[in-house]
Amino acid sequence: MKKLAFFPTFIFCLMALYSIVISPSTWASIPAKITLATTHWPPYTSSYQDDQPGIVYEYVTAILASHDIRLEVQRYPWLRAIKLAEEGHQIHGLLTAVQEEAPCLQFTQTPIMQYKVNFYTQSDAQWVYENADSLNNIPTPLSIILGYGYGSPVDEFINNPQNRSKLNILSGDDAQTRLLKMLQYQRAAVIIEDELVVNYYLNDTFKVRYAGTLSQSPFYLALNPNLPWANELITLLNKEFKSAENLLYLQSLVQKYSQKTVN
Repeated sequence: MKKLAFFPTFIFCLMALYSIVISPSTWASIPAKITLATTHWPPYTSSYQDDQPGIVYEYVTAILASHDIRLEVQRYPWLRAIKLAEEGHQIHGLLTAVQEEAPCLQFTQTPIMQYKVNFYTQSDAQWVYENADSLNNIPTPLSIILGYGYGSPVDEFINNPQNRSKLNILSGDDAQTRLLKMLQYQRAAVIIEDELVVNYYLNDTFKVRYAGTLSQSPFYLALNPNLPWANELITLLNKEFKSAENLLYLQSLVQKYSQKTVN
């Protein structure tokens, strides 16, 4: 009787082991290479050092590589990157984005990381952002980057036609550098930019004045929803972006890039 009881148990365990060995990968339909678009956004998606491709670039590359998926990143002016991702022919999605920037795309539910949007002015200015009412007396021009989602209430301020004369809107390549230079050369009274981005550019000869925080906001990875494997990759990335081990790695990347400045 013991032998009879053992036999089906043994067969069951053998079948279970066999199914594990031969079953396809959970992420089998995801291609071996995916291509994402981004813009020049140091230190997140680029830098000025050849061996430093950017915090998020390195982070997502490492995560996908652990699943034998190769990441290719192509850089464009931001509106061009969004358009290519929405068309979905050669570009599968965006390396970083928020929903307001590309509402037609499918986003991870778990953010890649947070970014801190601050106001900056020239060193002798007095204006400080405290709430939405502060925008009523903001010094002008306010310089921004075309297509960026800054969040409420700035997006409402930007989209109000009555405020068009108060704005200086930049587009094209290397917009962050040009934005800061406009402030440096007094062609802008106020700019809005992420804290890590500004700190990356600052040096001994270029000073700006912090004038308040708009928000601490998450950003995400986004895919073209028509891709047959989009849901699988989103599920995979949601899991990996929550991983404690990956979050520690992300912190180490932030620290590494925080030591880099543009001279």
